[in-house]
Formats: sequence, structure tokens, C-alpha cells
Amino acid sequence: MVDDTKSTQDRVKLACEDPESYDASYYELQLVRAVESLLSPLGWDCAAIQQALEEAETPKLTAFSADRTN
Repeated sequence: MVDDTKSTQDRVKLACEDPESYDASYYELQLVRAVESLLSPLGWDCAAIQQALEEAETPKLTAFSADRTN
């Protein structure tokens, strides 16, 4: 999705077309909504999911290795 204001094929471009930018907030919202549909039975809503994502830390790759001495 590169231009949400358009309603034609100019709204979407393929990766090979090298778009200048994309609407990251649009995709973030879509992902949060998808996660909410899965977690809502457990009491999670969009606000709680977004807060959890903001507070999350990116683990180092070594955190997944069997040898955690490093």
C-alpha cells in the first residue's frame, strides 16, 4: 500500500516496482487487528496489544542458542 488516498491500481505497487515509500502505520494497524481477533477471547484489546509491543525488547540471537554463556 503506497497511497491510501487513491482508489485505483496506483494505490498498490509491487515490490519489483520499487515504491518510494509505504504506509507502515497501515500495516501495523492491520497486524494489531489480526492479533486482536486471536487474543480477544483472552481479554486483549488493541490498546493492550500496542502497549505490549511498545514495551517489548528485541532479543539477541544468542538468546536462542543452547549455549547461553555469552
